[in-house]
Amino acid sequence: MQKFFMTILFSLLALLGVKQNVTPQTTNEEKPDLALNSSSVVLIEPNSKRVIYEENKDEKHYPASMTKMMGMYIVLDNIQKGNLKWNDMVTASEYASSMGGTQIFLEPNEKMSVEDLFKSVCINSANDAITALGEHIAGSSPAFVSLMNKTAKQLGMNNTNFVNPTGFDDENHYTTPYDMALVASELVKFNEDLFRFTRLKEDYVRKDSSNPFWLVNTNKMLGHFDGLDGLKTGFTSKANYNLTATAKRNGVRLISVVMNVDTIAHRSQDTATLLNYGFNKMTAIKVFEKNDIITYVNFNNSLNTKTPVIVKEDVVVVTNKEVTKEDLKAEIEITILEAPLKKGDCVGYLTIIDKDDIKHTYRIYVDEEVSKANFFDYLFKNFLEFLF
Repeated sequence: MQKFFMTILFSLLALLGVKQNVTPQTTNEEKPDLALNSSSVVLIEPNSKRVIYEENKDEKHYPASMTKMMGMYIVLDNIQKGNLKWNDMVTASEYASSMGGTQIFLEPNEKMSVEDLFKSVCINSANDAITALGEHIAGSSPAFVSLMNKTAKQLGMNNTNFVNPTGFDDENHYTTPYDMALVASELVKFNEDLFRFTRLKEDYVRKDSSNPFWLVNTNKMLGHFDGLDGLKTGFTSKANYNLTATAKRNGVRLISVVMNVDTIAHRSQDTATLLNYGFNKMTAIKVFEKNDIITYVNFNNSLNTKTPVIVKEDVVVVTNKEVTKEDLKAEIEITILEAPLKKGDCVGYLTIIDKDDIKHTYRIYVDEEVSKANFFDYLFKNFLEFLF
Protein backbone atom coordinates (compact mmCIF):
# COMPACT_ATOMS: atom_id res chain seq x y z
CA MET A 1 0.00 0.00 0.00
CA GLN A 2 2.85 2.36 0.80
CA LYS A 3 4.51 1.70 -2.55
CA PHE A 4 1.24 2.43 -4.36
CA PHE A 5 0.84 5.71 -2.48
CA MET A 6 4.37 6.81 -3.34
CA THR A 7 3.79 5.98 -7.01
CA ILE A 8 0.69 8.16 -7.05
CA LEU A 9 2.48 10.92 -5.19
CA PHE A 10 5.30 11.06 -7.71
CA SER A 11 2.89 10.88 -10.63
CA LEU A 12 1.00 13.97 -9.49
CA LEU A 13 4.08 16.18 -9.29
CA ALA A 14 4.80 18.66 -12.06
CA LEU A 15 6.88 17.23 -14.90
CA LEU A 16 9.72 19.73 -14.76
CA GLY A 17 12.81 19.68 -16.97
CA VAL A 18 15.42 17.46 -15.33
CA LYS A 19 18.93 17.54 -16.74
CA GLN A 20 22.33 16.44 -15.54
CA ASN A 21 23.62 19.41 -13.56
CA VAL A 22 27.26 19.72 -12.61
CA THR A 23 26.88 23.13 -11.01
CA PRO A 24 28.17 22.74 -7.45
CA GLN A 25 25.27 22.18 -5.07
CA THR A 26 26.07 23.56 -1.65
CA THR A 27 24.25 24.60 1.50
CA ASN A 28 24.58 27.69 3.66
CA GLU A 29 25.89 25.83 6.69
CA GLU A 30 28.83 27.31 8.56
CA LYS A 31 32.00 25.58 7.42
CA PRO A 32 34.12 23.95 10.16
CA ASP A 33 37.88 24.30 10.39
CA LEU A 34 39.27 20.85 9.61
CA ALA A 35 42.91 21.95 10.07
CA LEU A 36 44.00 20.49 6.73
CA ASN A 37 47.52 20.53 5.36
CA SER A 38 46.31 21.23 1.82
CA SER A 39 44.68 24.55 0.96
CA SER A 40 42.92 23.14 -2.12
CA VAL A 41 40.44 20.31 -1.45
CA VAL A 42 36.89 19.19 -2.08
CA LEU A 43 34.53 16.52 -0.70
CA ILE A 44 31.43 15.60 -2.72
CA GLU A 45 28.58 13.11 -2.92
CA PRO A 46 28.92 11.71 -6.46
CA ASN A 47 25.29 11.28 -7.56
CA SER A 48 24.09 14.80 -6.76
CA LYS A 49 27.56 16.41 -7.05
CA ARG A 50 26.75 18.00 -3.69
CA VAL A 51 29.77 19.79 -2.24
CA ILE A 52 30.01 18.77 1.42
CA TYR A 53 33.28 20.58 2.14
CA GLU A 54 35.73 22.63 0.10
CA GLU A 55 38.74 24.88 0.29
CA ASN A 56 39.63 26.61 -2.98
CA LYS A 57 38.02 23.83 -4.99
CA ASP A 58 38.40 25.77 -8.27
CA GLU A 59 42.08 26.59 -7.80
CA LYS A 60 44.18 25.28 -10.69
CA HIS A 61 47.00 22.81 -10.08
CA TYR A 62 49.08 20.24 -11.91
CA PRO A 63 47.11 16.97 -11.65
CA ALA A 64 50.06 14.60 -12.20
CA SER A 65 48.79 11.02 -12.60
CA MET A 66 45.26 11.91 -11.52
CA THR A 67 45.08 12.86 -15.21
CA LYS A 68 44.70 9.15 -15.93
CA MET A 69 41.19 9.15 -14.45
CA MET A 70 39.96 10.75 -17.66
CA GLY A 71 41.61 8.01 -19.72
CA MET A 72 40.12 5.41 -17.38
CA TYR A 73 36.67 6.92 -17.87
CA ILE A 74 37.00 6.85 -21.66
CA VAL A 75 38.10 3.20 -21.60
CA LEU A 76 35.16 2.13 -19.41
CA ASP A 77 32.72 4.22 -21.45
CA ASN A 78 33.88 2.51 -24.64
CA ILE A 79 33.54 -0.91 -23.02
CA GLN A 80 30.04 -0.11 -21.82
CA LYS A 81 29.04 1.06 -25.32
CA GLY A 82 30.45 -2.10 -26.92
CA ASN A 83 33.23 -0.33 -28.80
CA LEU A 84 35.92 -2.10 -26.79
CA LYS A 85 36.22 -5.48 -25.06
CA TRP A 86 38.30 -6.51 -22.06
CA ASN A 87 40.00 -9.26 -24.06
CA ASP A 88 40.84 -7.08 -27.07
CA MET A 89 44.57 -7.15 -27.72
CA VAL A 90 46.47 -3.86 -27.95
CA THR A 91 49.80 -3.57 -29.77
CA ALA A 92 52.21 -1.19 -28.05
CA SER A 93 53.72 1.43 -30.32
CA GLU A 94 57.30 2.56 -30.09
CA TYR A 95 56.00 5.84 -28.68
CA ALA A 96 53.97 4.14 -25.95
CA SER A 97 56.89 1.93 -24.97
CA SER A 98 59.16 4.98 -24.69
CA MET A 99 57.21 6.56 -21.82
CA GLY A 100 59.28 7.35 -18.78
CA GLY A 101 58.21 7.46 -15.16
CA THR A 102 56.04 4.70 -13.69
CA GLN A 103 55.56 1.96 -16.28
CA ILE A 104 55.22 -1.76 -16.95
CA PHE A 105 58.03 -1.63 -19.54
CA LEU A 106 56.03 -2.43 -22.65
CA GLU A 107 58.20 -3.47 -25.57
CA PRO A 108 57.51 -2.05 -29.06
CA ASN A 109 54.94 -4.30 -30.79
CA GLU A 110 54.21 -6.17 -27.56
CA LYS A 111 50.58 -7.27 -27.36
CA MET A 112 48.63 -6.99 -24.14
CA SER A 113 44.90 -7.18 -23.39
CA VAL A 114 42.79 -4.13 -22.61
CA GLU A 115 42.11 -5.63 -19.19
CA ASP A 116 45.79 -6.01 -18.26
CA LEU A 117 46.63 -2.53 -19.53
CA PHE A 118 43.70 -1.01 -17.63
CA LYS A 119 44.70 -2.90 -14.49
CA SER A 120 48.23 -1.54 -14.85
CA VAL A 121 46.87 2.01 -14.99
CA CYS A 122 44.57 1.56 -11.97
CA ILE A 123 47.11 -0.17 -9.74
CA ASN A 124 50.54 0.88 -10.93
CA SER A 125 49.68 4.17 -12.67
CA ALA A 126 51.58 2.94 -15.72
CA ASN A 127 52.32 5.69 -18.24
CA ASP A 128 53.03 3.30 -21.09
CA ALA A 129 49.77 1.42 -20.47
CA ILE A 130 47.51 4.49 -20.62
CA THR A 131 49.34 5.73 -23.71
CA ALA A 132 48.86 2.38 -25.48
CA LEU A 133 45.17 2.33 -24.56
CA GLY A 134 44.71 5.88 -25.80
CA GLU A 135 46.37 5.14 -29.12
CA HIS A 136 44.23 2.02 -29.53
CA ILE A 137 41.00 3.95 -28.92
CA ALA A 138 41.70 7.20 -30.76
CA GLY A 139 44.40 6.23 -33.29
CA SER A 140 47.15 8.40 -31.82
CA SER A 141 48.13 10.00 -28.55
CA PRO A 142 47.31 13.58 -29.72
CA ALA A 143 43.89 12.38 -30.89
CA PHE A 144 43.30 10.74 -27.51
CA VAL A 145 44.24 13.96 -25.71
CA SER A 146 41.72 15.82 -27.90
CA LEU A 147 39.10 13.25 -26.89
CA MET A 148 40.04 13.73 -23.23
CA ASN A 149 39.51 17.49 -23.49
CA LYS A 150 36.24 17.07 -25.39
CA THR A 151 34.97 14.64 -22.75
CA ALA A 152 36.07 16.97 -19.95
CA LYS A 153 33.91 19.74 -21.38
CA GLN A 154 30.95 17.34 -21.66
CA LEU A 155 31.35 16.48 -17.98
CA GLY A 156 31.41 20.14 -16.98
CA MET A 157 35.13 20.24 -16.17
CA ASN A 158 35.44 23.89 -17.13
CA ASN A 159 38.80 24.57 -15.45
CA THR A 160 40.73 21.67 -16.94
CA ASN A 161 43.04 21.29 -19.92
CA PHE A 162 45.03 18.19 -20.82
CA VAL A 163 48.21 18.14 -22.91
CA ASN A 164 49.08 14.46 -22.45
CA PRO A 165 47.33 11.30 -21.15
CA THR A 166 49.90 10.57 -18.44
CA GLY A 167 50.01 13.68 -16.26
CA PHE A 168 53.53 14.85 -17.09
CA ASP A 169 53.93 18.49 -16.04
CA ASP A 170 53.19 21.18 -18.61
CA GLU A 171 52.12 24.77 -17.95
CA ASN A 172 49.05 24.15 -20.13
CA HIS A 173 48.17 20.89 -18.34
CA TYR A 174 46.04 21.74 -15.32
CA THR A 175 42.87 20.98 -13.40
CA THR A 176 41.12 21.71 -10.10
CA PRO A 177 39.97 19.60 -7.16
CA TYR A 178 36.33 20.06 -8.19
CA ASP A 179 36.96 19.03 -11.80
CA MET A 180 38.78 15.90 -10.62
CA ALA A 181 35.80 15.14 -8.37
CA LEU A 182 33.51 15.44 -11.39
CA VAL A 183 35.33 12.83 -13.47
CA ALA A 184 35.66 10.62 -10.39
CA SER A 185 31.90 10.86 -9.81
CA GLU A 186 31.35 9.52 -13.34
CA LEU A 187 33.96 6.80 -12.88
CA VAL A 188 32.34 5.33 -9.77
CA LYS A 189 29.11 4.76 -11.74
CA PHE A 190 30.89 1.86 -13.47
CA ASN A 191 30.92 0.08 -10.09
CA GLU A 192 32.70 -3.30 -10.25
CA ASP A 193 34.20 -2.66 -13.68
CA LEU A 194 36.25 -0.05 -11.83
CA PHE A 195 36.50 -1.24 -8.23
CA ARG A 196 37.67 -4.77 -9.02
CA PHE A 197 40.91 -3.07 -10.08
CA THR A 198 41.22 0.03 -7.88
CA ARG A 199 40.71 -1.89 -4.62
CA LEU A 200 43.61 -4.25 -5.33
CA LYS A 201 46.78 -3.63 -3.34
CA GLU A 202 48.81 -5.69 -5.80
CA ASP A 203 48.53 -8.01 -8.80
CA TYR A 204 50.49 -9.15 -11.84
CA VAL A 205 50.53 -8.75 -15.60
CA ARG A 206 52.29 -11.18 -17.95
CA LYS A 207 51.36 -13.84 -15.36
CA ASP A 208 51.88 -16.77 -17.69
CA SER A 209 55.12 -15.53 -19.20
CA SER A 210 58.70 -15.99 -18.15
CA ASN A 211 58.73 -12.33 -17.15
CA PRO A 212 55.70 -11.57 -14.90
CA PHE A 213 55.45 -7.98 -13.72
CA TRP A 214 54.40 -7.17 -10.16
CA LEU A 215 51.92 -4.30 -9.85
CA VAL A 216 51.88 -2.46 -6.51
CA ASN A 217 49.12 0.07 -5.82
CA THR A 218 50.28 3.64 -5.37
CA ASN A 219 47.31 4.32 -3.06
CA LYS A 220 48.72 3.44 0.35
CA MET A 221 45.41 4.11 2.15
CA LEU A 222 43.95 0.86 0.80
CA GLY A 223 43.36 -1.51 3.69
CA HIS A 224 43.99 1.25 6.23
CA PHE A 225 40.78 3.27 5.90
CA ASP A 226 37.40 1.60 6.34
CA GLY A 227 35.41 1.46 3.09
CA LEU A 228 38.07 2.96 0.82
CA ASP A 229 38.22 1.24 -2.59
CA GLY A 230 39.96 3.76 -4.88
CA LEU A 231 40.75 5.93 -6.72
CA LYS A 232 43.89 7.66 -8.13
CA THR A 233 47.09 9.15 -6.80
CA GLY A 234 49.39 11.67 -8.43
CA PHE A 235 52.85 13.05 -7.82
CA THR A 236 55.44 15.14 -9.63
CA SER A 237 57.93 17.63 -8.26
CA LYS A 238 55.72 20.50 -9.46
CA ALA A 239 52.35 18.96 -8.58
CA ASN A 240 53.44 17.69 -5.16
CA TYR A 241 51.21 14.93 -3.73
CA ASN A 242 47.64 14.60 -5.01
CA LEU A 243 44.92 12.06 -4.27
CA THR A 244 41.38 11.49 -5.44
CA ALA A 245 39.87 8.96 -3.05
CA THR A 246 36.49 7.28 -2.76
CA ALA A 247 34.99 5.24 0.05
CA LYS A 248 31.61 3.77 0.93
CA ARG A 249 30.12 3.15 4.38
CA ASN A 250 26.53 2.24 5.28
CA GLY A 251 25.29 3.01 1.79
CA VAL A 252 27.02 6.40 1.64
CA ARG A 253 29.66 6.86 -1.08
CA LEU A 254 31.86 9.96 -0.98
CA ILE A 255 34.68 11.34 -3.12
CA SER A 256 37.50 13.51 -1.78
CA VAL A 257 40.24 15.33 -3.67
CA VAL A 258 43.35 16.86 -2.12
CA MET A 259 45.97 18.63 -4.23
CA ASN A 260 49.40 20.17 -3.83
CA VAL A 261 50.20 18.49 -0.48
CA ASP A 262 53.77 18.44 0.76
CA THR A 263 54.05 14.77 1.88
CA ILE A 264 52.33 11.41 1.37
CA ALA A 265 51.53 11.32 5.09
CA HIS A 266 49.78 14.69 4.96
CA ARG A 267 47.93 13.63 1.80
CA SER A 268 46.57 10.56 3.56
CA GLN A 269 45.80 12.53 6.72
CA ASP A 270 43.78 15.15 4.82
CA THR A 271 41.92 12.48 2.87
CA ALA A 272 40.97 10.62 6.05
CA THR A 273 39.88 13.87 7.74
CA LEU A 274 37.64 14.82 4.82
CA LEU A 275 36.04 11.40 4.42
CA ASN A 276 35.45 10.96 8.16
CA TYR A 277 33.84 14.40 8.28
CA GLY A 278 31.52 13.40 5.45
CA PHE A 279 30.58 10.03 6.93
CA ASN A 280 29.78 11.66 10.28
CA LYS A 281 27.54 14.19 8.54
CA MET A 282 25.72 12.21 5.83
CA THR A 283 23.24 9.33 5.75
CA ALA A 284 21.65 7.16 3.05
CA ILE A 285 17.86 7.00 2.65
CA LYS A 286 16.47 4.27 0.38
CA VAL A 287 13.48 5.68 -1.51
CA PHE A 288 12.90 2.89 -4.04
CA GLU A 289 14.31 -0.55 -4.63
CA LYS A 290 15.59 -1.85 -7.95
CA ASN A 291 12.70 -2.63 -10.37
CA ASP A 292 10.12 -0.73 -8.31
CA ILE A 293 7.35 0.87 -10.41
CA ILE A 294 7.65 4.66 -10.21
CA THR A 295 4.61 5.63 -12.29
CA TYR A 296 2.46 4.60 -15.26
CA VAL A 297 2.52 6.38 -18.63
CA ASN A 298 0.16 6.42 -21.63
CA PHE A 299 2.50 6.74 -24.62
CA ASN A 300 1.37 8.41 -27.84
CA ASN A 301 0.47 6.23 -30.85
CA SER A 302 0.19 3.12 -28.70
CA LEU A 303 -2.66 0.87 -27.65
CA ASN A 304 -0.88 0.21 -24.35
CA THR A 305 -2.49 1.94 -21.41
CA LYS A 306 -0.75 2.60 -18.14
CA THR A 307 2.67 1.28 -19.13
CA PRO A 308 4.73 0.74 -15.96
CA VAL A 309 7.91 2.80 -15.64
CA ILE A 310 10.61 1.52 -13.27
CA VAL A 311 14.04 2.23 -11.86
CA LYS A 312 16.82 -0.27 -12.61
CA GLU A 313 18.77 0.44 -9.45
CA ASP A 314 18.10 1.16 -5.82
CA VAL A 315 17.20 4.83 -5.44
CA VAL A 316 19.30 5.87 -2.46
CA VAL A 317 19.53 9.52 -1.49
CA VAL A 318 22.62 10.59 0.43
CA THR A 319 21.78 13.63 2.51
CA ASN A 320 22.30 15.27 5.91
CA LYS A 321 21.57 13.01 8.87
CA GLU A 322 18.77 15.27 10.14
CA VAL A 323 16.79 14.76 6.90
CA THR A 324 14.05 12.10 6.93
CA LYS A 325 12.24 10.32 4.11
CA GLU A 326 9.24 12.59 4.69
CA ASP A 327 11.39 15.64 3.86
CA LEU A 328 11.99 14.41 0.31
CA LYS A 329 10.14 15.62 -2.78
CA ALA A 330 10.15 14.19 -6.30
CA GLU A 331 9.88 15.27 -9.91
CA ILE A 332 9.38 13.07 -12.95
CA GLU A 333 10.30 14.04 -16.49
CA ILE A 334 9.22 11.79 -19.36
CA THR A 335 11.48 12.69 -22.29
CA ILE A 336 10.22 10.07 -24.79
CA LEU A 337 6.47 10.07 -25.34
CA GLU A 338 6.09 8.23 -28.66
CA ALA A 339 5.76 4.50 -29.34
CA PRO A 340 7.31 2.13 -30.27
CA LEU A 341 9.55 1.32 -27.31
CA LYS A 342 11.43 -1.79 -26.29
CA LYS A 343 11.26 -3.13 -22.76
CA GLY A 344 14.11 -1.51 -20.85
CA ASP A 345 14.28 1.68 -22.93
CA CYS A 346 15.11 4.79 -20.92
CA VAL A 347 12.18 7.23 -21.16
CA GLY A 348 13.07 9.94 -18.65
CA TYR A 349 14.31 10.89 -15.22
CA LEU A 350 13.26 10.69 -11.60
CA THR A 351 14.70 13.46 -9.45
CA ILE A 352 14.56 13.34 -5.65
CA ILE A 353 15.01 16.72 -3.92
CA ASP A 354 15.95 17.02 -0.27
CA LYS A 355 15.13 19.93 2.01
CA ASP A 356 18.44 21.62 1.17
CA ASP A 357 17.20 21.68 -2.47
CA ILE A 358 19.91 19.19 -3.48
CA LYS A 359 18.85 17.11 -6.50
CA HIS A 360 19.51 13.39 -6.95
CA THR A 361 18.67 12.20 -10.47
CA TYR A 362 18.01 8.66 -11.73
CA ARG A 363 17.06 7.27 -15.13
CA ILE A 364 13.67 5.55 -15.46
CA TYR A 365 12.72 2.80 -17.94
CA VAL A 366 9.64 1.16 -19.46
CA ASP A 367 9.02 -2.28 -17.99
CA GLU A 368 7.26 -3.74 -21.03
CA GLU A 369 7.29 -3.43 -24.79
CA VAL A 370 5.21 -0.55 -26.15
CA SER A 371 4.02 -1.35 -29.66
CA LYS A 372 3.05 1.32 -32.15
CA ALA A 373 -0.61 1.12 -33.15
CA ASN A 374 -1.61 1.07 -36.83
CA PHE A 375 -4.81 2.28 -38.48
CA PHE A 376 -6.66 -1.01 -37.97
CA ASP A 377 -5.65 -1.08 -34.30
CA TYR A 378 -7.33 2.29 -33.84
CA LEU A 379 -10.45 1.11 -35.65
CA PHE A 380 -10.65 -1.96 -33.41
CA LYS A 381 -10.05 0.12 -30.29
CA ASN A 382 -12.80 2.59 -31.26
CA PHE A 383 -15.13 -0.31 -32.05
CA LEU A 384 -14.58 -1.79 -28.60
CA GLU A 385 -15.15 1.58 -26.98
CA PHE A 386 -18.40 1.94 -28.94
CA LEU A 387 -19.59 -1.49 -27.78
CA PHE A 388 -18.67 -1.10 -24.14
